[in-house]
Amino acid sequence: MAKKPKETQANARLFIDSLLYKRISTELTEHRKNIGLTVKRLSLISGVTVTTIKYFESSRENGKGFSVGTVAGLIKAMKLDPMKILPPHGGSIDEFPPKLTASKVKLLLQSTENLKTFKPQILDLIRSLTDVARVVKPDMDAALAVFTAEETYNVSPQNSLESLITFGRRLRSLRILKEWSRADLANAASVALGSIFVIEAGMQNPSLQTLYQLAEALNVHPAFFIRYDDVAAKQQIDLERRAASMIAGDQISQVSDLLATLEYIRRTTSPADAMKDTLTS
Repeated sequence: MAKKPKETQANARLFIDSLLYKRISTELTEHRKNIGLTVKRLSLISGVTVTTIKYFESSRENGKGFSVGTVAGLIKAMKLDPMKILPPHGGSIDEFPPKLTASKVKLLLQSTENLKTFKPQILDLIRSLTDVARVVKPDMDAALAVFTAEETYNVSPQNSLESLITFGRRLRSLRILKEWSRADLANAASVALGSIFVIEAGMQNPSLQTLYQLAEALNVHPAFFIRYDDVAAKQQIDLERRAASMIAGDQISQVSDLLATLEYIRRTTSPADAMKDTLTS
């Protein structure tokens, strides 16, 4: 996929001369004053530091950029609607797919429970695969491979803002449903590949402009990433279920390849041959 320069994206015009940063900062600052909230009080209820809020509010004049975590925290604390604060990016926006039926959700949940019972065996499989891989890759670390699998399984990162975890999960699900790799998304959004990894993990607090770039690439309204209402939460769950189903489908060929690999090893390395090779080497 050809990389689309950030400057040619529709959302770029929103950030000319930092206009969107100035606009949002002005709107939220005026709202804070109108409802009688002090900066200190807003900090207490939002979890955003006083210093960060002052920096955010100074953007009215200097147009300095601010992060997704900051604007999401302030919008939620003041009970505002992100859809009314964040304008569309200017590109196309797709409708979400219809919600999965109850019968499909039930099947998915039953299958998930079955898969959970295999987790110990899957981790053992990773160790065994590492042993096989060491034949040609002697530096392969089984402990690291298992640790990586465990960390991926435990999808809630520690010490991350709730808004960033939500952003990352929604981003990942939308990417998977588009059948894109992280590299595909990075190219389409003109965002560094390394950033895609950590944003999806909820471990990076990107700028608002980065959010817009990703939203435009995925054809979704930018506010969806930080909406905190029940409708958005239910939509997120449905997207994650769909993404999980797609991932499962993608694994079938890999499992088939694994079985073929085991067959190759079995056919080419009988115990007698292995002993003969050992004695003659």
